[in-house]
Amino acid sequence: MLYSIKSLRKQQYDYHKEKFPYLFNFKINPYSFIKARFYMETSAVLVFLLQKTNIKPNVITIIYCFAGIITAVLLSIPNKITILSALIICFTKGILDWSDGHLARVTRRTSETGHILDSYGAHLNSLGLQIGLGFYIAHSLEEIIFIYLNILLLFFRIANTYNFSDQILFNQKSL
Repeated sequence: MLYSIKSLRKQQYDYHKEKFPYLFNFKINPYSFIKARFYMETSAVLVFLLQKTNIKPNVITIIYCFAGIITAVLLSIPNKITILSALIICFTKGILDWSDGHLARVTRRTSETGHILDSYGAHLNSLGLQIGLGFYIAHSLEEIIFIYLNILLLFFRIANTYNFSDQILFNQKSL
């Protein structure tokens, strides 16, 4: 069954209104209110176009994952065009994040793998922005200390004992 853009928009608004009611209060969250509308509207159009293709939702999620890596790389290059490109990618990549799950629900292709990839994509995008900003600051201020702090940030994110212990406990319980 192919859905109209109007139907997909309604699905987006209904789904997110139930899960995240704070996104619909402009007075409390003006930035989130505007950003959520932008993502819902544009992702409805993207899902409308993608529902007619053989592109799987996990492909959209993987592209979303790469957006975080690309953001980090572009932010770390001290050039106005790359910085602007990184900021555009960083702001608009959410369209992909809001589209992958919607496409999965519409095409009945939801999966545990998709959920894990989605969470991993959010992690990569967060890390990409932090690392990219670290290098941007290091280049802008011409202070090498920020490169070392960036490496330290990476180390602490990788050495996250909470996630590591969760993984160990999960593996033990699943045996």
